Amino acid sequence: MKKIDFSKIYSYSKLSLFEKCPKQYYFNYLDPEIAPIKKQFLKPRDYKTKGQAVHGAITLFYHLPEPERTFENLKKCLSRAWFSELDSSQGMPLGKLGGFRDLQHERTSYAQALLMLKKFFDIEEPNPHLFYIPTKQIKDSFYDYEEMIKPLNDNFSISGKFDRIDKLEDNTLRIIDFKTNKNESNKFQLIFYKFLAELNFKTLVRIVSFYYLNGGEIVDFDVSNINQDQIKDQVLKKIDKIQQTKDFLPQKNKYCYHCDFLEICKTQQKIT
Repeated sequence: MKKIDFSKIYSYSKLSLFEKCPKQYYFNYLDPEIAPIKKQFLKPRDYKTKGQAVHGAITLFYHLPEPERTFENLKKCLSRAWFSELDSSQGMPLGKLGGFRDLQHERTSYAQALLMLKKFFDIEEPNPHLFYIPTKQIKDSFYDYEEMIKPLNDNFSISGKFDRIDKLEDNTLRIIDFKTNKNESNKFQLIFYKFLAELNFKTLVRIVSFYYLNGGEIVDFDVSNINQDQIKDQVLKKIDKIQQTKDFLPQKNKYCYHCDFLEICKTQQKIT
């Protein structure tokens, strides 16, 4: 089996992490001491546990036969998807392993997740024409990432994970991304997803949709006229910028308090 050099593979999240904070990128992927043991720095966050569970519940829901896709079964899917990324064998309640202060905090977060799933269920089509859904092995979904790796050139490849892809009536594709945070969209994310899907499935992506589950809103973007070569050029420029960087300096921003490497970062004294 061919060994995969993950240092040469770039996802949307990997590229966006560099733009958010080069130092955090360095700790994650390049630091010879920190990167190999980065999981030891991983800290459970309540919002990450909740977001992961909502995504996992929806994935499990789509793996059910159509007659069984009821809201009652969706709620059962949430209980199966409620686990800690630090220890997926831990059952509910997760407590500190899930980033929760106490039982009431966890119950409140669980109720918020249920509300998002209710909004999802209310805005969703009864039986969408599913083209692609992630693996139902939600506790070990790295296979989805490996499956999507496609070369950009002789040196670099791209990959990523899709929440869902539908086939439209005209046989084009629609990518759907579920958002559990604020109503934020990024144009580069849209075109990166389009590019990755078209490389993998050899089919035009016409629409990219964000499902904002906090507000129960769907926002569609028509990406049919965006040229693949233009997207490839943007991706390679971002990769080249990373490759040319020598000093991965910390960038103070609103995300610093949520960084797993805060205690070893030079910005700590400036923001505490």
